[in-house]
Amino acid sequence: MMSRQTEFLQKVQSAFDRVLIYEQATLQQQARSCMPLEQLQYQSMDKAKRLGLGPEHLKDLVLVELLDWFKNSFFKWVDTPECDNEDCRGKRRTLVGNTIATSDEAIFEASRVEEYRCEGCGQTVRFPRFNHPGHLLRVRKGRCGEWANCFTLCCRALGYDARYVLDWTDHVWTEVFSDNQKRWLHCDPCENVCDKPLLYEVGWGKRLTYVFAFSRDDIQDVTWRYSAKHAEVLQRRNEVSESWLVGRILALRNNRQSTLNPQRKQYLLERTAQELAEMLIPRSGVEEELPGRSTGSLEWRTARGELGTNSARPTSNYAIVPKEEEIGQKVIRLAYSCASDLYVRGEDKITDWTSLLYDAKNVTRKVEHDWNMVYLARVEGSPDAFVTWKVDLNSCAASVDTVKVEVHSTCYGSGRVLWELGDDNGRTVSISSGKQNVVTELRNSKVLVLTATLTDGDGTLAWQHTQLFRQKRYPQSGEDLEWPFSISVTLK
Repeated sequence: MMSRQTEFLQKVQSAFDRVLIYEQATLQQQARSCMPLEQLQYQSMDKAKRLGLGPEHLKDLVLVELLDWFKNSFFKWVDTPECDNEDCRGKRRTLVGNTIATSDEAIFEASRVEEYRCEGCGQTVRFPRFNHPGHLLRVRKGRCGEWANCFTLCCRALGYDARYVLDWTDHVWTEVFSDNQKRWLHCDPCENVCDKPLLYEVGWGKRLTYVFAFSRDDIQDVTWRYSAKHAEVLQRRNEVSESWLVGRILALRNNRQSTLNPQRKQYLLERTAQELAEMLIPRSGVEEELPGRSTGSLEWRTARGELGTNSARPTSNYAIVPKEEEIGQKVIRLAYSCASDLYVRGEDKITDWTSLLYDAKNVTRKVEHDWNMVYLARVEGSPDAFVTWKVDLNSCAASVDTVKVEVHSTCYGSGRVLWELGDDNGRTVSISSGKQNVVTELRNSKVLVLTATLTDGDGTLAWQHTQLFRQKRYPQSGEDLEWPFSISVTLK
């Protein structure tokens, strides 16, 4: 009978050996041929220009665009495979069990094949779990294993120093080393998330144990990057002793690096030392609100316990306080582009729609690849939602004179969006969508709160029938609404 240590080591060794496939030149060329490289570069340069970032940031921006393209344009998530019979589209498929791969499936390293029964026609539907990244470039579908496998190859094909990350509690993703920031960036293609390592523990509610990262010339225990609760994680790590694990990692690393030149070895040694020092200090578990898992059906995510606790409230409790120059000019101006996910306030540019929110519930930013559109909408399955922005003048002698607000919301079926602007004196004014609203009824206020409430809609897609700031993902100048949300507060 295999010992626990031997079984553990074989799992680690297998993943460490496996990542060498990403170094094959033919596979990297195949990956590059699939990627819209010029488009990714253009979008990254455009974003750098808008944010005022120098060329040293371009490679990191390309990585963010690559994640977005992979998630929304290239790969497809599979809960259950579709039946080939067109008359059965939308019919339920029930898992029967696993079976042996055929010779054709085995060529592309199908580790196992899931079999489903179509309740529409009764026939068996096969779902081979392919492991060959070259074949995944062609089929372009799967679950997190296939996603991370293929995405890591794409990163290596673009010259990124990338690692395949294996989480013992059943998830995988990618890490990419940022030459500009001199650190590893967490990249989850399934979630289109970059550099949010507490996503799984804080957002999804995972109880992590072991997380390993594997690259062509290194292996690292990166568990501590992904946890704010080091002591709790350490108590759960009981499969092997920590001293044994450290020894095996060092042995595997030294063996892999034995043929490297001295310069590369020294570089890796210094980078490892810096990474270990970074992971010594636990991250703050309250440094940001993180969502539950978004990929997979609601039932599947619920069954895995990965909906998390923070997905309903992406709130920052941020209040817009006037700056000295705004007080001098007697006006606060703010605008938001959903396509760019960017706020502009005077000369300042702030990314992420949640960054200037005062409060929100059940709201998310949704990208529609098929229609090339983007907007804010309710979280899937939620009956209602709201989002608010707050202006607070209590830090200065000024008060509100006039407010100009322009917002754009879109409703389908019975969906409803209600916009209201209120103040600290209990006064409320209704705001109309699609035009500029000039509000004088709230003069002398010290606090303003703009609220959008999203309700109703029809059927299972009711959550999608109320949308804020809908616009094209890549609008041309003058072709679409550049700023579907803007507010100007004149002070007195």
